[in-house]
Amino acid sequence: MAFEPPPGYIDCENDGEQAPPNTGRFHEIEVTDVGVIHARRPLPNAIPALSSAANPKVSDRSRVGHLNLFVQNHLKPGEYEALLARMMTEDDMPPDAMLRVSRAIATAGTARPT
Repeated sequence: MAFEPPPGYIDCENDGEQAPPNTGRFHEIEVTDVGVIHARRPLPNAIPALSSAANPKVSDRSRVGHLNLFVQNHLKPGEYEALLARMMTEDDMPPDAMLRVSRAIATAGTARPT
């Protein structure tokens, strides 16, 4: 019987939990149809929230919660709350604004399109 390793995201989550907290400086990032945000670059400790946000085995509500946690942990203080307020009050905000922001944070300064 051959050994079958667990899925890679489990190992990534463990590595992320061992990483120091994200304390990098904030960078301006332009998000299409949302505007400019100020966010830190993700470190390995962001992997658990990102992998949970994409995990089809958890509920939709849980995935949205993990996505919001990722965004909140990387935006400049007060900016997450301002984004939520804009999503509720501005008619021209896209319905997927939070997803757009999370992708912009995850891919900023990289060659990754998503």
